Amino acid sequence: MAVMRYSSLVLAGLAIFWGAEVAAQSQASLSAEKNRLARMEQSMENHMVEIEDIENELVSYEYKLKRAKESLADARKKHEESRRELQQAERDHQLNKSSDSERQLNKAQHGFSMAERGVDSRSRRVEFIQSNYDDLNDQLKVARQAVARSESRIAEQRIKVEQVHNAVLAKADAEKRAAAMARKAAPVKPEVPPPSVAEVKMEPEPEPEEEMAEEPQREVDAELVEYVRREMGRLDKLLADNDRGRRTFRDLELDPSHGDSLSFEFLGHNQYRLVAPVEAGRQVYKIKTWKFRRTIPSDDDGERYVFIFDGRRLSRPRLVMYPEYVLSHLD
Repeated sequence: MAVMRYSSLVLAGLAIFWGAEVAAQSQASLSAEKNRLARMEQSMENHMVEIEDIENELVSYEYKLKRAKESLADARKKHEESRRELQQAERDHQLNKSSDSERQLNKAQHGFSMAERGVDSRSRRVEFIQSNYDDLNDQLKVARQAVARSESRIAEQRIKVEQVHNAVLAKADAEKRAAAMARKAAPVKPEVPPPSVAEVKMEPEPEPEEEMAEEPQREVDAELVEYVRREMGRLDKLLADNDRGRRTFRDLELDPSHGDSLSFEFLGHNQYRLVAPVEAGRQVYKIKTWKFRRTIPSDDDGERYVFIFDGRRLSRPRLVMYPEYVLSHLD
């Protein structure tokens, strides 16, 4: 009888131990799902930054296209005027062939030829700008589709996080009830001394080395790698001419949600860069009077991030940021 009561105590203790183990695993699973959600939100924020860049370029190309079309219209007007002048010079020369009429004819022919070249060059410029404008619209469409996919994935992941969270709460409640029942069923005082090791064989505790699980490899999102590759390509192309250009800001600093201000390095073409560790969670980064809200996954807490501030258009500046460790995953 005493042995049975002691066995119930042992089983209750094992139940509590395994319950704690399951709870720890559940919490780890919940943390992993929350971190995955933060990665998805970070990816969508990156897509939104790309959309800002494309929209800024579209504004620029809309202005260029308008000016190019106006210039083409003026060239066509001059071309029509030079055509009429040439026709008149040809008629005058036929009626009265003289050195003056010949000189006027040559002048009209030259003017008409130059007008044709003007129409041709301006037509090619309009076609070139129109082609780039259409490409940017296609890029904008793709980027918006990516945002829509990200929003769908985020909505699904939020549901999953809520489900895992509810499951963790349910397990914790069940474990609490089981522990209470075990304590209620156990005797207050054992009637006999606990049995010896020979009577009750317990599983030996694992060695500390066996308890420690291998640290999981960092999950690097493929979309994040592609985003960094595109941004690096954009920056390399912008700085390829080695002309740093005029610097808009003599001193430019990043003010994170917590911690001291950090100074940017001027790269050229109003591009500014710094590398600094970040904190996990929803962050607000302030640069001058602009505020940029970003999501940092829990796995990246304390990691070094690359910050690129694009100040070419002060009406809509951009802040590009990504983990420094992603650079090792580029081809």
